[in-house]
Amino acid sequence: MTTKKMKLFSAFPGFLAFFLMTFIMLTYAPATSASTSTNRLAGYDHYKTAVAISQSGWPDGADTAILALGEDFPDALSAGPLAKKYNAPILLTNSYALNNDTATELKRLKVKKVYIVGGTAVVSSGVERQLSLMSITTKRLAGEDRYDTALQVAQEIGVTQGVFVTNGLTFADALSIGPIAAALEMPILLVPPDKLTPALTNFLSKNEIPTSYIVNGSELSYNVVNQFPNSEVIYGYDPYERNINLINRFEASLELDNIYLATGQRFPDALAASALVQKGKNALVLLQGDTIPYPVTSFMRSKHISKLTILGGTAVISDSTKLKLASLPPEIDSVANVTDSVHESENYDPPKTVTATLTNGLTEEVPVTWTLSSVRTLRSGTYKFEGTINNYRGRVYLNLTVHPKISKINTISAEIILGDSYSFPDTVDATMSDGSTETLPVTWTSKIVPLNKVGTYTFQGTIDGLTQKVSLSLKVSEDAKINFTDPGLRSAVEDKVNKDWDETIYKSDVIDITTLNARSEGITDLSGLEYFTNLRTLDLGNNSLEKLTPLTKLTNLQTLKLSNNELKDINALKGLTSLTYLDISDNYIKDFTPLKYLTKLTTLYLEDNEPFDYIEDYTPDYSPVRLYYKNLDRKDFSL
Repeated sequence: MTTKKMKLFSAFPGFLAFFLMTFIMLTYAPATSASTSTNRLAGYDHYKTAVAISQSGWPDGADTAILALGEDFPDALSAGPLAKKYNAPILLTNSYALNNDTATELKRLKVKKVYIVGGTAVVSSGVERQLSLMSITTKRLAGEDRYDTALQVAQEIGVTQGVFVTNGLTFADALSIGPIAAALEMPILLVPPDKLTPALTNFLSKNEIPTSYIVNGSELSYNVVNQFPNSEVIYGYDPYERNINLINRFEASLELDNIYLATGQRFPDALAASALVQKGKNALVLLQGDTIPYPVTSFMRSKHISKLTILGGTAVISDSTKLKLASLPPEIDSVANVTDSVHESENYDPPKTVTATLTNGLTEEVPVTWTLSSVRTLRSGTYKFEGTINNYRGRVYLNLTVHPKISKINTISAEIILGDSYSFPDTVDATMSDGSTETLPVTWTSKIVPLNKVGTYTFQGTIDGLTQKVSLSLKVSEDAKINFTDPGLRSAVEDKVNKDWDETIYKSDVIDITTLNARSEGITDLSGLEYFTNLRTLDLGNNSLEKLTPLTKLTNLQTLKLSNNELKDINALKGLTSLTYLDISDNYIKDFTPLKYLTKLTTLYLEDNEPFDYIEDYTPDYSPVRLYYKNLDRKDFSL
């Protein structure tokens, strides 16, 4: 082997490694976003381009069409909002005869009525006769000049939403306005630069116009601008800057994910497109011939745009310009997932946009398409939905939490001793549809309690946002002596109320007690405990209880501990529906049926309940708690 061959051979492995590395990098380079897609609507002339636009926007036909002269602009500039009103495409014609391509498109659309914009000197009576022979009725909107014609169109549309105003001697600004005015259902008024026509002055005096948007460089005089009520002027150095300023001003009303582009140096393509652009509430961007103006470059570099539609053939806007345009918008780098919540049975519409971070570092709201169009919120829980974004290869997710609705607002009961005061609670517990409990603020309609009269009084309260009322039952009782049969229970109460063994205990001593610990006191009898009507927490564990009858009165109990007693029957508990914590483990209970009523429970201990008389292979039946078993956070058994 020659030295030259050896060098070549020794260099080959390095070349191969480089090739493989390059291939792997190109193959596996991470990509989450794709470039802006482009398409073109064009024909061999502007009449055919208008037909292509019509076919794109009205593939299934249209009852109505707008017809304008394709050879000059003045009368046709106000046609965009008219097309919006009648959901009609704008088609172009010659002055003295109906254009053949237009006639063919009218037949495809199955048009029944055509609005002709302009007088007979613009679109001749001969065109009307041709339309009549095609069984198409016509209505002509025309005036003495371009300003008057625009007024006739404005009267057809109406001015209840406002008007757009621009110079009638040039067409670029009117083309910019067309799709936006159409989307906002506002007509376009064309005005002379220096002085309004008598017809315009009369129109302003007879119509109440809520808003006037005036697109102006320096062409319109203050005399003209100041005659329009409630005016806002949109300025710009040239028509291309005004075009972008106009889009930015009405960005909130537009969908900028899809942009249409046409030359601003010829009117037909942009005019015909105004009917199509407004259907999606998109924007029309004007180019300076085949050149991209600086305001357009700046605008497109600041927006994520999924799709660009070029209007007109390559002789108007070249393919090279089309490629430059597609390279301007930044791509999506990442998308923030959406977290939202709603209550059961409430209507919920997924958001139409999500927040995307672009490759230029800016954030933007971009349209999203979810795997669902609406959400059934009939059941509480957390649900996850997937969304897609045009020209973005990643996915975005909607995490929706459906909160349970209020199924019942719990009645409040309390008792006071005659002559005592009572503090109304600031909150109330509500039972939710999933069995859980929520605490809600309450406002009472009255807090006047007749403290000098025995009786039971009912008060009502309200909760913001709910029609359901809150009910409070307040019992005003006379004071009475309490006799405790069981010395162990008496001792526990003495410690709580700070009294000696020889002192009398009254209802007034215990009425305000909310917590009592009588654990391991050897208690066998609960007589006297029925007077503790405001008790919330009670611990009677590790005693010798067989009966629980006095507890039936303690309906405000939330926590009850009865473990390690001698209980066989728990029927006394079925009315304690405020309970959230219950421990009845280590007893002799066989029948757990009373527990089925305690649906607020979140903690329940039942283990070590064997029959008093031993039964071999005994298996307890916990099925009564099946209804709320899934709501138990803590338990010592399973179903």
